[in-house]
Parts: sequence; structure tokens; C-alpha cells
Amino acid sequence: MIYHTPVLLKESIDLLNLKQDGVYVDATLGGGGHSEAILQNSLVKHVYAFDRDEEAIEYASQRLQKYGQKLTIIKANFDEIRTQLALKRVKSIDGILFDLGVSSHQLDDASRGFSFERDGILDMRMDQSDEVLAKDVLNNATQEELTRIFRDYGEEKHAYQIAHWICSVRKINPINNTKDLSTLIDKNMRGNPAFVIKTKARIFQALRIYVNRELEALETTLEDSINLLNPGGRIVVIAYHSLEDRIVKTNMSKAAQGCICPKTVLKCVCNQTPKVKILTGKSLRPSMEEQIKNSRSRSARLRAAEKI
Repeated sequence: MIYHTPVLLKESIDLLNLKQDGVYVDATLGGGGHSEAILQNSLVKHVYAFDRDEEAIEYASQRLQKYGQKLTIIKANFDEIRTQLALKRVKSIDGILFDLGVSSHQLDDASRGFSFERDGILDMRMDQSDEVLAKDVLNNATQEELTRIFRDYGEEKHAYQIAHWICSVRKINPINNTKDLSTLIDKNMRGNPAFVIKTKARIFQALRIYVNRELEALETTLEDSINLLNPGGRIVVIAYHSLEDRIVKTNMSKAAQGCICPKTVLKCVCNQTPKVKILTGKSLRPSMEEQIKNSRSRSARLRAAEKI
């Protein structure tokens, strides 16, 4: 079974610039593809891999067991990296890799409720010990709250109308399954079928991001990760939608910024110096060959920076 096909694998490993006795973090273990590519390099001393999905951890643990004590898998979200590494007495690292979003396995497993193409309970929890499911949000949030979720996390221009339809339908029947939500959008949206599919994708994305607090966690962990890097250490992030990519770009640009004093000030008083240099002027995209082999890679954007 192939749990997940890692995207931009060669590019991300090359940009990590693996060092002798290097200590690295895979912030999003998933099926273990990126972790294995790091561990295969004889220079690497240790990899700490994080994930909150028990299924991913179980699969990757078996796949990577041959690397023995060179690998430590930690069940935690990536916004806990600084805390969890401190518990392991790790004060600094030589590189960190994020492959954001949802894995192929999670999308293909109907019981997880991530995909509108497969019927299952609207769950969407990355960590299945969390209490709130996507269906709970759909059936209990106010129309105003749903509108905000679809607008802010899905960038859906019909957010208000879709929230209104949901609130009308749930008075009669709760919306519990992916098929319920998908059918509701099909019945009410008019226009090009391709447009309707994109609307579904945005609504499902918005719910997933909200349920798992993905953007808030990303904001926190990027700053922590840069602070953890040794000089010359690198951060590599693969994002799959504009909201994630915007946060990554903004945080890297901020970390690369020097003096922020007004131009009217003759001498710097802020004492701010760049923390990183950006390695990717524009985000890197998968090659056409990779996009053909793995259609889910099409939206990927990779950005990287090096600690000064």
C-alpha cells in the first residue's frame, strides 16, 4: 500500500542541504516519504518526526523501523515542536521540513470525511482524539460563523448563500455525511459543473482548516522553527493553497527583513537584523512530469530559507 506520494521530494531534500551529524525535523510525517529520504543520507545523525494522526504514525513507524534509533516519532501537532523538542533536550536543529495539507491516504479513506468524492461521516479531524467533528460545526455554528469560515478559510465568494442553505436544510435534517453537503451544493449552485466542483473543494477545505486550526498552528510554528535553526540551517515548506502559501511567504519575508526604522531616521535604532536569507525568489512548482504522475501535486508551492 502506498500511503502517500511525497511531493517535490528531490527539490525539498536538496534545499535542506543535509549536513554531517545534522539533526532534522519532519514536521508533517504522513506516510514517511520525506523522513525516509532524509534518513537515507548517511550524514544525518537524527530525525524527529511529528504527526497527530495515529494511522499515519502507525504506518510510518513500520515503514521506517529499519532506521532504528536515528528516528524519533512524536505524536503532536507541529505547533508543539519547540515544546516537544525541549522535552527531548534538543535546543537547536539543522533543518525542518513542512509538507502541509492532507495526505492522499486521508483523502482516499471515506471514513475520514475529507473528500466530497467519497461518502462518509463529516469528520475531518487530523487527530481523532479531538472532540469537534466537521459535522458538529455544520450543524451547530450560526449562519454568521459559517459564512466567516467559508470566506476566511475557503476564500469562497458565495459563503453567505451556502451558509444560508446549510442553516435552512439542517432545520429539517442534520448534515452528517460528505454526500449530504456535496448534494446540497449541487442542488443550489447553478453554472458550469467545473465551477461547482471548485466550490465544493473550497467549502471542504475551509471546514478542514477550521476543525484542525491549521492556519493558527502554522503562524505559531514558523517563527518557532526559524528560531530553532542553527546558523546555516534551513526551513523548507510545501503549501497547497493560497492561504497557507501567503502565511509562509509573509513569515519568511518578515524574518529576512533588516532595519524597520522610518526612512526619516538617520541612524538605525531598532537594531533589527535579518534572521534568514530566502532561497526561493519565487515559489518552486512541481515539474509537468510530476504533475502528470501525481495530479494532487499541481497546487503545490515550495519556499525555503536559510538561517543567517
